[in-house]
Amino acid sequence: MPLRAGYLLISLLILVLDQATKHWATISLRPVVLMEILPGFLRFTYATNRGVAFSLFADSEMDIRYILAGISLLAAIFVLLYQWRVPVRMVRLNLALSLMLAGIVGNLIDRIRLGEVIDFIDLHWQDKYTWPTFNVADAAICIGAGLLALQMIKEERAAQRDVS
Repeated sequence: MPLRAGYLLISLLILVLDQATKHWATISLRPVVLMEILPGFLRFTYATNRGVAFSLFADSEMDIRYILAGISLLAAIFVLLYQWRVPVRMVRLNLALSLMLAGIVGNLIDRIRLGEVIDFIDLHWQDKYTWPTFNVADAAICIGAGLLALQMIKEERAAQRDVS
């Protein structure tokens, strides 16, 4: 299998995992709302988000589903086209883009289908500190963005060495 297809397969597998876990959350968590997994650290909590990251714009009176879906669609197209131009040997960058693409499309599917995104992973430290509830797509986007940042730092350092 050509490596480029391998990167798309990674995106597809994460997308399937995202949608399967959201389906599970809807079936299993929606009726009970909360399931404690690791007390004091991890629980699964059924939640929905009409907005974007950290529930920004979730309380908007306008129906922003299609605006956010359009932005997500443009972002997915941009990532896909950019990945097409990246040399296959740049593994970290391709992996970052694959993760980001899967996450963007996973949340896009929810937005179009439901008008909101299903979240269910709830990290917290005891009950003092909590991270906003998220899903597999959100995690993929964040990990991909982190890998992208590492790649950019690596390229910047290489460029500085070349100048010296």
